[in-house]
Amino acid sequence: MTEKGEDRALEEFPVEMTTSRLRLTPLDPDRDAVGLHAAFGDPEVMRWWNHPVCAGEADTRERLREGAGRTGAHLWTIRPVDGDEPAGMVGLLGGVEVPGLTWILRKDAWGRGLAAEAAGAAVRHALHGLGLAHVEAWVEAANDRSLGVARRIGLTERGRLAQRYPHREHPHEMIVLGRAGGAEPATVLGAEAVLPVRDVAARLTLLRAALGGRTLFSVGDPPQVAGVGFGPWSVGPRLRLEATRRWRVARVTLCLDVGTTFEALHRRAVAAGADIARPPAETAWGTREFVLRLPEGHRVVVAAPA
Repeated sequence: MTEKGEDRALEEFPVEMTTSRLRLTPLDPDRDAVGLHAAFGDPEVMRWWNHPVCAGEADTRERLREGAGRTGAHLWTIRPVDGDEPAGMVGLLGGVEVPGLTWILRKDAWGRGLAAEAAGAAVRHALHGLGLAHVEAWVEAANDRSLGVARRIGLTERGRLAQRYPHREHPHEMIVLGRAGGAEPATVLGAEAVLPVRDVAARLTLLRAALGGRTLFSVGDPPQVAGVGFGPWSVGPRLRLEATRRWRVARVTLCLDVGTTFEALHRRAVAAGADIARPPAETAWGTREFVLRLPEGHRVVVAAPA
């Protein structure tokens, strides 16, 4: 990859780059909207995007202007090295706390590794040209094509979250993948809530039945402390149950972000005979929640995007 520019570490605007098959030219919304509308106006290409299909070239042009105008944005139009017709767009999103990677290709450019070639160039430029500490991409869990691109350019999974785009009927699960410029040991490896309970075994059984939790560890007979994990892996969301003999127990509110499994978990909790303190309802802050109450008065708020 080659770059054209003088002081890359201090640049404010994208520089032109080339790879073995591609030219990445700084995005010009007025010039590039016509060619890029083949992507932004295609329902299949736009299936995973955070905004609906662009109705026409003017709509595409406005979307491109909006993206290019955000503070910190570096966006490039992807072109063949021996041609001028745009094949897609790649770049770093502006207006975000963590530098975010984005890419899109016209459907007639799929299947040739062009997205990985362009996105890989953007990542190398971000980490080495711009001197950024890290870069990340948010990819929907069902988007196998983009997940493959992210992994081919060295991004690895860092976490998951739930989202719901305004034009989509249901929430979806996003995978956050990232790559650092160098060794980046985490300051905090995990966090868990501790719930004081009078009967660890009984509460463990309830959380397993109602919310699909699994036992991570159990100490004592009867157990005096136990770990509950949510998800199939060795790491992830968890909480700890600790036995207490106090008559008065300080009540704790625990919030679980469950995304697309919200309805299924509510049905499961009801079937398990859990105390549903509040049935599913939409909140003023944009989530849908129900509340499960433990005998000690602890509240487990189960939430998903509204």
